[in-house]
Amino acid sequence: MFNLNPTKNSTSITLDALRAIAAQAVCIGHGISFFMPQLRGGKFPLPQNVGVLLFFVLSGFLISYTLVERSSRDPQYGFSQFFIERAARIYSALLPCLIAIAAIDAATLHLIGNAALAASYNFKAFVANIFMLETYRGPLEHLSFLRSPTFGSGSPLWTLVIEWHIYLFVAALFFLGARPAAALLMIPIALVFGQIPTHYIFGALQDDGLGQSLFLLWLGGAYVYFLARGGWLPPRGISLAIVVASAATYFMVARPYAEYQPKTYPLLILFLFGMVGATQATRATSAAVLAQTVRFFSGYSFTLYLLHHTIMYPAFLLWKDGGWLIFGCTVILANVVAATLAVFTEMRHRQLAGYLFALGKPRSHA
Repeated sequence: MFNLNPTKNSTSITLDALRAIAAQAVCIGHGISFFMPQLRGGKFPLPQNVGVLLFFVLSGFLISYTLVERSSRDPQYGFSQFFIERAARIYSALLPCLIAIAAIDAATLHLIGNAALAASYNFKAFVANIFMLETYRGPLEHLSFLRSPTFGSGSPLWTLVIEWHIYLFVAALFFLGARPAAALLMIPIALVFGQIPTHYIFGALQDDGLGQSLFLLWLGGAYVYFLARGGWLPPRGISLAIVVASAATYFMVARPYAEYQPKTYPLLILFLFGMVGATQATRATSAAVLAQTVRFFSGYSFTLYLLHHTIMYPAFLLWKDGGWLIFGCTVILANVVAATLAVFTEMRHRQLAGYLFALGKPRSHA
C-alpha cells in the first residue's frame, strides 16, 4: 500500500531531494544567466525553468497526498486546517524574504541605482506580494488595484502566486465534494481563487509563453499520486527504466527558452511516476547522515528560491558576465544566507502552524 512513511520506503526522502535539487537548479540557472555568458543558450533546457516545472509537478503530488490522506484519517480535517498548514508553510518563508528583499533592494538602489528595480520597488507592490495578488489573472484583472509587478528584485515570486491560488482552489473543490455542508463557504473561495489556476490551464504569464499551462502540469503531479494510491505503480526495475528514459528524452527534446511548452510536460510527469514507483519498492535508507543532509538542503529550499535572485542582483549590476568567480561566490552566498534565515523561519513552519491552531481553539473557562 502506498505511503510516505520514511521508515518504510525511500519515497519521502527522494521527494525532499528533488525539491532541494529544483531550488539549486533555479539558483544556479540564474547565476549562469547573470554571470556565465559562455554557458547561456546551449543545447539543454535552462536549469531555472526546469526547476520551476519540477516544483509544480511535485506540488501537485504532495498537495493531493495531504488533502486525501489527512481528511481520510481525520474526519474533522477541513479547509481551515488545510489553510493554516499551507499559510504557515508559505508565509514562514515569504514574509521574512519580502523584508529581506526590501532591505537588500534599498541598499542596491542607494549604492548602485537601477531604473528597472526602482519601478517595482514601492509600497503597493510590497502589499500585493504579501497578499499574493501580483500578476493577477481572471475576470477581475482589469481592476488596477489587483495588478502589480513582483516586488523589487524578487522576480521568482510570480510562480508562488500561481501555487498559492492553486492550493486554495483545489482545496475548496476537494472539500466541496468531501464536506458538502461547507458549500456556502467553499463555492466563493473556489470562484475567487480559481481565476489564476483556470488561466494557467492553457494560458501563460507572458505572451512569449512563460509559465504556460502550469496548472496542467500540477494536475499531472496529482494524477501520479492517485495512480500510486490506487496501486498502479510498476515494479522497481520498470520504474527505474521509466526514470532514465523520461529524463534522457526530456533533455533531448526540451530546448532553451522553450521549457514551458506543454508537449514536454508528460515526460516530467513520467519521471515523477517512475521515481515514486522505484522508491516505494526501495527500503528506507539506513544512512542517517545522508537523510539529515537531504532534509537540511530541502529545509531551506523555499527560502533559497525566494531570495537568491535578490542576492545575485547587485553583483549582476556591478559585474555582469563576471565569470566563474562571481558566479561561484553568489551561489554560495545565496545558499548561506537562505540556510541561515530558514533556521529561524521556514524550518519552523510546523511550530508556526501549531501556534496558529492553538490560537483558533476555544479556551475553556473555569
